Amino acid sequence: MATRLRVGVDAANLPRDRRGMGRYVRSVLRRFATTLSHRVELTLLVPDLFPALVRARYAEDLPGGVGVARRTDADRVALDVVWYPWNGMTWTTSVKSVATVHDVWPFVAPSSDARVRAREQTQYREAAARASALIAVSDFTKREIVRLLGVDPARIHVIHQAAAPPLPLPAGSTATARRDARERYLLFVGEVEPRKDIATLLEAMQRLPTDLRATTKLIVVGRARGLPHAAGNGTQVELAGEIADDAQLAELYAGAAALAFPSRYEGFGLPVLEAMSYGTPVVASDAASIPEVGGDAALYFPCGDAAALSAALTRVLREPDLATSMRTAGIARARAFDEETRAAQTLAVLETAART
Repeated sequence: MATRLRVGVDAANLPRDRRGMGRYVRSVLRRFATTLSHRVELTLLVPDLFPALVRARYAEDLPGGVGVARRTDADRVALDVVWYPWNGMTWTTSVKSVATVHDVWPFVAPSSDARVRAREQTQYREAAARASALIAVSDFTKREIVRLLGVDPARIHVIHQAAAPPLPLPAGSTATARRDARERYLLFVGEVEPRKDIATLLEAMQRLPTDLRATTKLIVVGRARGLPHAAGNGTQVELAGEIADDAQLAELYAGAAALAFPSRYEGFGLPVLEAMSYGTPVVASDAASIPEVGGDAALYFPCGDAAALSAALTRVLREPDLATSMRTAGIARARAFDEETRAAQTLAVLETAART
């Protein structure tokens, strides 16, 4: 093996994935290409026919010196190991490999369409069968991999996600001032799909006391083709769509009175830590990995219970001392999940896989 570990990375989704998964991959790769570059020689493996022509699109967030090659050439690029960071393996190579699994939702709620089910599940089965090691983003996800894919727990390494350090707000920013009643809003970050359970959040908004409902807007950040049902009874909802600009997302986190995170199933739940890093109180469901991530810094409600969610949100909006203590606890909680540590732990798994 070369002095530096020659790591190939499945980079197919790198230019377009701006969700938590994409932020995770870009963060680790930036560390590989900068602070850990003395230990890593990085090659992005892409599906394009002429990699040199698209290098800038794939490596735009990375410093110079990162290689790009066709993924079909992975066996010929002299790599020590290939990392698949996108929930399994959609293509394979004879090179030793490590795959990150964020969640196993296609097995928890499999599609009724056999073709869709096969397409969604195959990449997980390939990783379970072929990868030298799997990385799970939480202890919960590790247990789910064992339960649903039958993988030996010894092959699975838990490496938690981490929120990027909070961006400094621009001079003159009014983000924190927006928490008062004149411009107050609650924030939801995530794709609008059934397991994220925005329906429960909308019902909780409608259950808020009349004065709070009249003065508190809900901003929904993420891919959304519409809401599960129309907001009514005076509920104010703004669909902000997907936000690729980190500074704009930072402003929304920093200005929110609280992040509402009603999800029914998460492999990790990165928005919880991202909100906490900006001192934003988090009200979250008690489902899946979420309590593992939020620890004692979040206020939890029973998953799917709109009345309990509304009561918890009311407490945060009505009780300034509670909100202040949650902000302090959240900042400390977010700092406990460190990006540099995560990258170093990921590299250690890759090094071990290459040697065995």
